[in-house]
Amino acid sequence: MKISLQLKMGDLNKAGFAPIQMTVSWEGKRIRVSTGCSVLPEHWDDQLQLVQVRPGTQHSSINPRLSAARTAAGEAQEQALKQSRLLPETELRAAITAALALTPAEAPAKADAGPTDFDGLFQQWIPVHSRRARAGSGRPLSKVAVAGLVATGARLRQYAQARGTVLRLEAMDMSFYQDFRTYVTEELGQSVNTFGKHIDRLKSFLTWCEEELDLHVHRHYRKFVAPRKRGRVDALTEDELRRVAGLDFRDPATREQLLALRGQVREQSNRREDWSADRWMEHVELARDKFLECCYTGLRISDANRLAWQHVHGQMIVLDNTAKNEATVYIPFYDDDLFKPVALASRYEHRSPLDLLVPDCYRANEFLRVVQQLAGLTRLKLTTKIGRKTFVTLKLYQGVPARLVMQSTGHQTEEAFNHYVGIDEIRLLEEYMRKSARRRAA
Repeated sequence: MKISLQLKMGDLNKAGFAPIQMTVSWEGKRIRVSTGCSVLPEHWDDQLQLVQVRPGTQHSSINPRLSAARTAAGEAQEQALKQSRLLPETELRAAITAALALTPAEAPAKADAGPTDFDGLFQQWIPVHSRRARAGSGRPLSKVAVAGLVATGARLRQYAQARGTVLRLEAMDMSFYQDFRTYVTEELGQSVNTFGKHIDRLKSFLTWCEEELDLHVHRHYRKFVAPRKRGRVDALTEDELRRVAGLDFRDPATREQLLALRGQVREQSNRREDWSADRWMEHVELARDKFLECCYTGLRISDANRLAWQHVHGQMIVLDNTAKNEATVYIPFYDDDLFKPVALASRYEHRSPLDLLVPDCYRANEFLRVVQQLAGLTRLKLTTKIGRKTFVTLKLYQGVPARLVMQSTGHQTEEAFNHYVGIDEIRLLEEYMRKSARRRAA
C-alpha cells in the first residue's frame, strides 16, 4: 500500500488555502480522499507531506489528523490481509474518514506560541529530528525512518485513547514504561522489537524536550530500555534455493499442478480476478523470479522494484539511495554455481517496463505461497524478505567476508547485519565435521 498527501492547487480558496488530499494505492486500485484540511502552500512540506512545524502554521491541528488517517489506512489493509481477503474501496474509505472524524481539528495556535501538549511537541520534533544529519552518512533520515517516527506518534496517541489519559512529559516514569509495554506487546500482540523501536524514538524525543526546549521531563525516562530479541532467522539453504530456481513452468506436470493449486486458491480466497489460467501461471512465475532477484542481489523488494539495467556496470550493480538507510550498495553481477542474476535478468531484457531487470510483481508474497507449494517447502513461509536473508546467509557460507557482504546489503553496523544471518544446519554440521577430520588427520 502506498499513501501520499498532496495539495489541490487548482482549488485554492479566496484566502489562498489549498485543500489537502490523500491518495491511497493498493492491490492495483487507487482512491482519493479529501482530508477536510486546508493549508497555505508556503506552509506545506512536500518532502514530509505534513504542515511545516513552525510558528504561524496549523501543524498542531492538522498533522495529527493526517497521521491518524495514514495509520487507519494501513491498519485496514493489514486486517484484510490477515483475513485473506481483498480490501474493498468502501471499507478503506470509511476507515480513513472515521479516523479523520475522530481527530478533530483544533483552533490554530497563535503565531508567537508553540505547542505545549505532548502530541503537539512530538509533531514539532519529527521534522526537526528528520532533518538532522546522521553521524555515519551526514544525510537526513530516510523516508522509511521518518515514517517510523510518525508511526510512533500515532501509537502513543492510540495508547492514550485506550487508557483514557493524557500523556505528559512529567509522567514519563517506569509505570508508564511498563504499561506501554503491556499495551504494545500483549494487548496489540506486537513484537518486543517493535516495542523497542518505539522506545528508541520516544527517548530521542524526550531528550530533545529536555535539552533543546528546557522542559521538565521525568528523570526515569533515561532508564527506559529498548529491548531487542533475536529469533531464528529464516533463510533458504542452498538445496532449497536450487529447488525454487529449478522450477520449470513449461513442464506439463508442473502446469497441471499449478492448475490444481489455482483451484484451491480460488476456493480459499474471495479474490476473483478475470485472469486466464495462462496469465495466472505467468504471474506465479514472475513472483518466483522476483523472489530470486532478491536472493541473488540481497535487495529489499522496494529496491528490487526499481533495479534497472542503468544500474549495471560491467560485473557490478551500483544502486544509490536504497530504502531505509539511503546507502549506496555494490552487488556482484555475474553467475556462479548458485547465484545467477545475469541469467535471470536476461529473461526479461527488452521486455520489462522502465528497463527493469525483473518487472514489478503485483502481490508477490501472495503468489509466493503457490511457489512454496510447487517447490515442496514446508520449513518456512516464503516471502520476499526471505530473499534478502538468503543472500546474506549463503554468501557467508560461500566464504565471502561479512564486511564485503555488508557493502552489498547497505548495513552499516555488524549488529544490524547479524539479524539477517540464518543457519544452514546441514552445511554447518558438514563444516564442523570436515574441520574435525582435518585435525584428526594431522
